[in-house]
Amino acid sequence: MALSRLGRGLSVFTRIFVALASLCLVGCGSTQSTKEHESARFPDIDRVLIVPFKSVTHSREIDTTVRCPICGAVFQTGPVEAGADTYMTRQLVAFMKGKTPYELILPDTAEGVRSKMLAEDIKVSQRHILVEMGRRLHADAVICGKIFRFRQRVGTALSVETPASVAFGIHLIRVGDGRLIWVRRFDETQRSLSEDLFKLRTFVRRGGGWLTAEELAIFALHEAMASFPVQ
Repeated sequence: MALSRLGRGLSVFTRIFVALASLCLVGCGSTQSTKEHESARFPDIDRVLIVPFKSVTHSREIDTTVRCPICGAVFQTGPVEAGADTYMTRQLVAFMKGKTPYELILPDTAEGVRSKMLAEDIKVSQRHILVEMGRRLHADAVICGKIFRFRQRVGTALSVETPASVAFGIHLIRVGDGRLIWVRRFDETQRSLSEDLFKLRTFVRRGGGWLTAEELAIFALHEAMASFPVQ
């Protein structure tokens, strides 16, 4: 009898969850569409230099509070998986190639110029270095990213001991005046639905399970880039 009541209870809960998830998916689709239509191409930008993502943990201790050297936002640092910068750069390049009309200067070229500037021992801020890189390569703007945390989950999609945790920032700087004209930030340690019922929509959109760091990062990158000016 008790098992029968439990089964009925679970069945009711399942129906409620599916109904809420269906409503959520409809809402997600309309939100994404709105963001895309709101984007507008920068009128004075044609060529964009893509600078590879860089991890700040190469120069900062883990589990400390730091400011982004580009935009000044505050992040908590954490472990960064080997290859995270390469992964994020590759995803950013794919988006810029497939979703934007800009003429692109790819990361390999950017790294060559950066290495030359470091050899020249130029004593300026990271933001000024990015602007100078863009100037030397005749770019109108520079897009770059900083990774503050890229911790892999410990467990599976169904159960984890430690969830994935990702924090990064993406910045677009205009070369002509050095102004930061677009920035998006992401900082999240994945939580279960029972811990945060207000994120049902996000939970369903991401597949309803525990994500790897790569999966969490790519969802975040796509959400961030949805507002990137492309029209």
